[in-house]
Amino acid sequence: MRVFAINPGSTSTKLALIEAGEGGVEVLRERTERHAPAPTLSEDLERRRELVHELARAWAPFDAIAARGGLVGPVPAGVYEVDEAMAELCLSARHGAHPANLAAPLALELAREHGVSAFVVDPPTVDELEEVSRVSGAPGIPRRSRVHALNLRYVARKVARELGARLDEVALIGAHLGGGTSVARFSQGRMVDTNDALLGEGPFSPNRAGTVPIYGVIEKALELGRDGARVFFGREAGFKGLLGEDDLRKLEARMDEPPVLLAVDAYALGVAKYMLGLAAGERPRTFFLTGAGARFGYVAEAVRRRIEWAAPVVLVPGEFEMEALAEGVRRALAGEEKPRRIREVAHGNAGL
Repeated sequence: MRVFAINPGSTSTKLALIEAGEGGVEVLRERTERHAPAPTLSEDLERRRELVHELARAWAPFDAIAARGGLVGPVPAGVYEVDEAMAELCLSARHGAHPANLAAPLALELAREHGVSAFVVDPPTVDELEEVSRVSGAPGIPRRSRVHALNLRYVARKVARELGARLDEVALIGAHLGGGTSVARFSQGRMVDTNDALLGEGPFSPNRAGTVPIYGVIEKALELGRDGARVFFGREAGFKGLLGEDDLRKLEARMDEPPVLLAVDAYALGVAKYMLGLAAGERPRTFFLTGAGARFGYVAEAVRRRIEWAAPVVLVPGEFEMEALAEGVRRALAGEEKPRRIREVAHGNAGL
């Protein structure tokens, strides 16, 4: 079956036509359009709409549409039908504004135009935390899960298959190294412990702070105000704040500079510490590293040597979001997984 996939990011729109079957997925066509951020979601939607409809008409026919999930609040992992409720929830930004919120509304428009179904697969707010993992030390501030669930779950399935098992048969701990740094522990097929890679905790990333000493958070919030502090910790921190650069490829070329080497070592140490910390819940059969940052050889090796004493380490560099979307849609249309509806899922307090 052929799937038209939509993946809006902060500075780009990725589109692909993918052939999905039981033997795997193959990207037939793809295009990435770069653009500057828009002031509001509604303006961003208008700007991307023409491109999405144009390529959908050019690449038709297809059997279904796959949309990257937006910030829809805490939900179980799986495949979700795109309907009016899903589109409205994404555009309302009740659980946070991100360009990924535009994927479902655009997919709904295309589904109506082309007479096919549209689906979201493993949105970033997948929350399957065990209750003991949800408790923080601050009353009224529970830990929450906002991670690269789409890529993490796709790679976790791949790693499990290579081990000769299903995902629900092995314990795994994986880290996605990208614009954000997500770490997750898989047990019985579920992500039972994770970090909040958007604005919460865990290792720092190219432009996000990760876990920060509380006294510093208080001081920055007082200095910059609520909105200013959110921008500082969520967009201007990490490598960007420390070194003035958030492109890992450029930093890799500057490893002869002592400040760069120190920051990169701190990054790798942070990833390793968080992965080993999750292993306190259950020792994994293996660790895995994925995401574009896993191509940074120094980082991957620095993490590997710090954690391999606890379990083997598998490298699966790259982002497989488009393939993961198409594979999820294939499972739904093949009857291997029953799609959910967003209105049937009770939301907790994962809003921003």
